[in-house]
Amino acid sequence: MNRPLAILATSAALTLAGALPGAALASASAAPSVPGTCATSYRGVVVNEICAIVSGDQVTFHGRTTPTSVTWTPRPVPFRLTAKVVGGAEIGTITPTVNVSWSATPVGMISGVLPCGSTAEATLETTEWGWPPAAVTLSVAASC
Repeated sequence: MNRPLAILATSAALTLAGALPGAALASASAAPSVPGTCATSYRGVVVNEICAIVSGDQVTFHGRTTPTSVTWTPRPVPFRLTAKVVGGAEIGTITPTVNVSWSATPVGMISGVLPCGSTAEATLETTEWGWPPAAVTLSVAASC
């Protein structure tokens, strides 16, 4: 077996056995890091996930990211997390640069007021130049 094929076969076997991030990713999407409603983007170099918790007139959005490749080298990655009330005011925007390791890494959080009867929308995306888009958007309604 040639070396690249052997590395690929070993990586696939380790991922199936649960020893590499790909396996952690499968369980992460099934069980989000925070309770609430979540959405995930599987495109690009990293998998981005955004979750929302709504309590009365308060909403909190949490973002996290996981590399898609077993050959990932931990590095700083820039992100943008934005949240707004649909048809209304911006809840907030953060642009953190996060050191992304081999496993799920928290990206940031935005909290704010969500008036009764309204919907909030948040988007998490990487802003690394040259990377394919991996944006994920989530909308949630006020529960009051």
